[in-house]
Amino acid sequence: MVSVLAHAQAPAQTTWFTVAGNPMDAAVDTVQVDPVALGIEGPLKTMNVRVSRSTLRTNWEGVPYRSYESEVAFDCRARRADYRMATFYMAPLWQGAPHVTTDYARDPKPMVFRDMSPNPTSRIIRAACRLRSS
Repeated sequence: MVSVLAHAQAPAQTTWFTVAGNPMDAAVDTVQVDPVALGIEGPLKTMNVRVSRSTLRTNWEGVPYRSYESEVAFDCRARRADYRMATFYMAPLWQGAPHVTTDYARDPKPMVFRDMSPNPTSRIIRAACRLRSS
């Protein structure tokens, strides 16, 4: 039911920009960014980023996942990005019910894409910091 509600709302609120991969192919690593900022405070810009990995991965806490949707804070002065929240799925391409949601607000985790080539981290940070709030 959560999945159905998310898909029902998605077209009205989010048009994802594909940075890497193919959101129709579960066999490739895919990274997408919602180009509309959630908020801007000084040099910080918060945006939604979602990732689908080609193989099973584990997060910092050892939680397995194939895909996740996250809230990321971009520090445009420091040229870095940190996860503030992430919802993990066992299935690729954000399908099925999420199995874990983690709040990283007190201990932000760096947005990096280990083992992804080419690594899109710098490209996403540059693009996010150029975008105006919409």
